[in-house]
Amino acid sequence: MNQTMWAKRDQTYAEHVLAAYAAWQATVKAKRPLIQRLGKRWGFEEERFLQRSLFTVILHDIGKNILPFQRMMQMLRAGRRPTWSENYRHELVSYSVMLRGSVALDRQEGPLLDVAMPLDALAVLGHHKRLNPDLQSFERELTLPPPQLCEQGMQDALDLAATLFEQEGYRFPSLTLKNLNPANEVRELIGPEGVFFKFYEQFADPAALRETYAVLKAILHYADWYGSAGKPVKYTLPTGSTELRYRIADRCRKRNISFAGLLPFQETCASTSGHCIAIAPTGSGKTEGALLWALHNIAEMRNGKLLYLLPTMVTANSIYRRLEEYFGKGNVGVSHSTASLLFLDEEDLRTARDALFDRSFILPATVATVDQLLTAGFNTGRWTLIEANAANSVIIIDEIHAYDPWTLALILRSVEHFACLGARFMLMSATMPRNLLNLLQTALPGATVVRDTSLLDSARNTFGVVDAEIEEMTDQIREAVCDGRKTLVSVNSVGKCQDLTRTFADLNPICYHSKFTLQDRTEKEKAIDEKEKATDSGSFLIATQVVEVSLDINFDLMFTECAPPDALVQRAGRINRRRTKEDTTVTICRPSEISRKIYESNSTDLLARSYAAFQAGPARPTEADLTAIVEQVYTGTEIVEDPRFLEASKAYAQSQRRLLGVYDNPILDTNYEVTRKVDYPQIPVIPLQFQETVRDLPPIRRQYYEVKMPLWYVKKHREVRGDVVFCDMEYDPELGARFTERPEEAYRII
Repeated sequence: MNQTMWAKRDQTYAEHVLAAYAAWQATVKAKRPLIQRLGKRWGFEEERFLQRSLFTVILHDIGKNILPFQRMMQMLRAGRRPTWSENYRHELVSYSVMLRGSVALDRQEGPLLDVAMPLDALAVLGHHKRLNPDLQSFERELTLPPPQLCEQGMQDALDLAATLFEQEGYRFPSLTLKNLNPANEVRELIGPEGVFFKFYEQFADPAALRETYAVLKAILHYADWYGSAGKPVKYTLPTGSTELRYRIADRCRKRNISFAGLLPFQETCASTSGHCIAIAPTGSGKTEGALLWALHNIAEMRNGKLLYLLPTMVTANSIYRRLEEYFGKGNVGVSHSTASLLFLDEEDLRTARDALFDRSFILPATVATVDQLLTAGFNTGRWTLIEANAANSVIIIDEIHAYDPWTLALILRSVEHFACLGARFMLMSATMPRNLLNLLQTALPGATVVRDTSLLDSARNTFGVVDAEIEEMTDQIREAVCDGRKTLVSVNSVGKCQDLTRTFADLNPICYHSKFTLQDRTEKEKAIDEKEKATDSGSFLIATQVVEVSLDINFDLMFTECAPPDALVQRAGRINRRRTKEDTTVTICRPSEISRKIYESNSTDLLARSYAAFQAGPARPTEADLTAIVEQVYTGTEIVEDPRFLEASKAYAQSQRRLLGVYDNPILDTNYEVTRKVDYPQIPVIPLQFQETVRDLPPIRRQYYEVKMPLWYVKKHREVRGDVVFCDMEYDPELGARFTERPEEAYRII
């Protein structure tokens, strides 16, 4: 009687392979356009790729038919805890079998690319653990003798694989399992002295290797994960443009916003095919216009995903909730460093696999910070999945103006890369100086530029420029608040935000910046939303730059420190956002020394020019006037000449060359392979006063109490208790985190 082989505690080996095969069929159907594009790009036939892809799926777990793994499964099924140190990583054994099969297919059919390379075997080897030349993921196995095979299980696995292979019309190669020596075989190919580098140098264009490998491995992940989950592959959004129009109208009704149909700008977006650069003022319905563009283009592509990328986690969270409302629960994921905290109240409904799907852009739609896409260029995380999914997507990058030269350069390189693979982009902003527009058009030649011209002659607010710093405006601010006006005070540093909050303590302002725990920040955002919507009393908000791209608020008055012109336009968009108010004003104060340090790191006179431009501009500027001011201030400044832009433009190529295209990037302590450049790095720590509160909490719930603080400060004031890093600081739920040392460095913290 044959012994049953198990792939998982609750899934036999045969059940898992058949489920993975079904998921593979659904996945390659969805990804067929991408596979066809890759074939045309690198000279292989679609069927040849499908053959190799199927080969990885039907043999990826054959290494589980070994005695150590099956012993573990038996213990798990009996309710006992296995000794994991007695296991042998099954991927190594699967790789050994795959390597033989890959060589046999090369002889039988010819290599997939112009140089014979066992990409299918490498995809299997790295489908769980990181793949890199030092073989650190398999360090233990490299010291062990080959594991004992379950011979009948192996033979049954080969027979099943042959049946499925032939079912798809392919001829299964002749394989022998004698003398398997996984450790030696992996050393010979990709170890420190392996031959992989010699293979790599033979490729006319190494990008062929990387791109083909990424899609092979991504499809394997789909098959394996969906096969394990027992769920059908859900690839693209079920919602069409017509249905979305109804949902937009319904959302407006629920929020007491009048809806008389789509705006002309939104209608134009909804009918635009291909790449698009959208320029529209704050409050013009850009988000809905972008979604209509996305659905139109997904329909043209016949299949595809939606990626909505933003500059901050707060904006990502907000847009995620909106997309979930439009497209339905289970169709939208969210990805950033603290995304998992959004679901703590429904943790029983979510699994680790759900979070993995979110981070890998597997769901039909994903909202993320732009960093989640950019990391793929450095081969970090599940980069092959991100690559393959982004290449088959419509991608919206909002607030494209909001990035520093380093990040912007990475964005442009990513846009060029994924556009070549078939992705369609919409790049959006309320402010678009000519030099930025030129860069975007260079990255996306032929992109349609869609402008909201309906509001060009419209003036939203009255602007005033005063010869005083914001601390000198306390009487005017107090008068506005006491008159019941919804008042926003916008400053450029956390310290000033906190100081002004203390100054106006008797008026109960809400203090809002980046130095709150997630728990307190969430409560503040709720309070801001509730007060802003109230009609019987005024709201008083004192905030830093976080208001520029994070909150959907509609205030009456703003007093702001001088900032770059596009930032000021963004802030002003929070005043009379829906253009239904009268007598709304924006008061711009003289730039402070701290503000200059924040915004003029390159010794420019950016703030002086911004201040002068608004001072010389009309008192009640139209949207066209504001556009002209932004253009005027930035005339003569070239982003492409910034050293950070130039350096970042080369970063991906250098990184991928170092990693020979296919290797996973280890986590390094470096400031080079990063998506954001910062002068003063910050790390999440827990204020020391919460040590008793978090002592018995699981790690994920401790994140509710984390605050990002400058590294220099943490090094001096950290206290490590077990596996938790605390930091001695002043923390107040109303004011946030505060420190008094080295204020000359603290100014950068917003």
